[in-house]
Amino acid sequence: MIALAQSGRPAGDRSLRSEARLIRRGIAWNAVGTTLSKGCSILAKLILARLLLPEHFGFVSMVVVFTSVTKIIADLGFRLALIQRRCGQQTKHLYDSAFWLLLIAALVMLAVMWIAGVPFLSWFYGEPRLGPVALALSSVVLFQNLQVVPEARLVRISRFKQLAIADIAGMVVGCTVAILLAVAGAGVWSLVAQTLVTAALTSAMTFAFAAWRPSFRFDRSLLSDLASFSKFIVGSRILISLQQNLDYLLIGKLVGAHAVGIYAIAFLLTETLRSQAYWLVSKAVYPFYSRASDRAADVRTVYLGTVRYLSMAVFPVSTLLLLFAPELIPFAFTERWNGAIVPVQILSVASMVVASGGTPGEVLRGIGRPDVDYRINLWVAFGVAVPALYLGTLWLGIAGAALAVVGHSAVSRMAYALSLRRLLGLGAAEQIDSLRPALLGCGAMAIVRLLLGPGNWVIEVLLAAAAYAAVVYPVLLPQLRTLRWPWGTQDELRTRSARRR
Repeated sequence: MIALAQSGRPAGDRSLRSEARLIRRGIAWNAVGTTLSKGCSILAKLILARLLLPEHFGFVSMVVVFTSVTKIIADLGFRLALIQRRCGQQTKHLYDSAFWLLLIAALVMLAVMWIAGVPFLSWFYGEPRLGPVALALSSVVLFQNLQVVPEARLVRISRFKQLAIADIAGMVVGCTVAILLAVAGAGVWSLVAQTLVTAALTSAMTFAFAAWRPSFRFDRSLLSDLASFSKFIVGSRILISLQQNLDYLLIGKLVGAHAVGIYAIAFLLTETLRSQAYWLVSKAVYPFYSRASDRAADVRTVYLGTVRYLSMAVFPVSTLLLLFAPELIPFAFTERWNGAIVPVQILSVASMVVASGGTPGEVLRGIGRPDVDYRINLWVAFGVAVPALYLGTLWLGIAGAALAVVGHSAVSRMAYALSLRRLLGLGAAEQIDSLRPALLGCGAMAIVRLLLGPGNWVIEVLLAAAAYAAVVYPVLLPQLRTLRWPWGTQDELRTRSARRR
């Protein structure tokens, strides 16, 4: 993951090499967990899209706009703040105090959602059927907050294997329940059950793996110190959530549930890989950013590594969707989902724009500057995203909303780049150089499509993927040889194989 040569540090620097091994191991386990859990989720969505109507997906997406903000507020920003805080004698007291405060916050937010949120949702959308769905989905807040402290403990000690197992188990069981209920005719409730079962099982397993039980003690002074850091995290996450979900809200209000369902599938195809790749990388590198907050050169090295490898993972899938969406959508989802073709193509560009920025928010929070992250998101949300999404949706429907996403994503990445240049001395040329392998590979894919033209699209997809692999494989090969997957590095596997022979 980390290209040590980029930082100008000696190749034998043991500290950074040790950090690199931890990050690679974390990313490897996160990759296993994400690949299996999200792969299962996508497969389930493909099956459910054939069993359910777009309106069913639309109802859930309309509710998620509000429940996502509720979860962020209830979380209090403690998930990242607990990871960022250095360990000390009072760490156990801090964990206990944070757990009980998070439990109280979850119960308060549940009460607010049940008393005021659910009626407001039904009134806002003019859709009384949303009430019971919102009531059920709001329960996710409780499962989330119960998981915060155990997850933070596991992340701090880099026990990503346990987190991956919990994610996989929760998703597999949740998807199985959803499909069985959809076959039985449960409609939208199959999607609700998937969310609740997944959240409950993942939370329970994370708690069990952490081998930690809270003591009943509460220290307000420790929490006050934590809140001074976490308040900016909460603010930034609310603003990011606003940018990510405002399109659903406006489409639901201005166009309707059917359009939201179509748009949700478009986002599923274009954003799942990018968001999960971002999540697995950021989860592994954020502890490093926190530990290396006073080592700007090392932070730059890791950040540029995230830019390079996120782009190499996200760009090819986004390019395939951009080039082949007219053939892929009806094949995967049937022709009743053809309205998602244009949004998929536009949102593919948005995914590449976001991936090209690496993990800038985690850098700013890790080095102790969550205030900068907050100000960027505040300005982008209200200065760019809100007006762009409103006008785009009003004028062009879901295609206009997708175009607005591209616009505010580009502005956000530029703002982050300027901040990192000021705080870390990170130049634009370095970032562009990190993107070069992915850009060249996508260029090769486009050439394949242009040369072959309309024909057997399956063969064209395979040839385009092969062209991309031929370009980026020489860049990945040195890292693949040393990457420690759960079953070992390639060199270790080769050695064991030779011994058996």
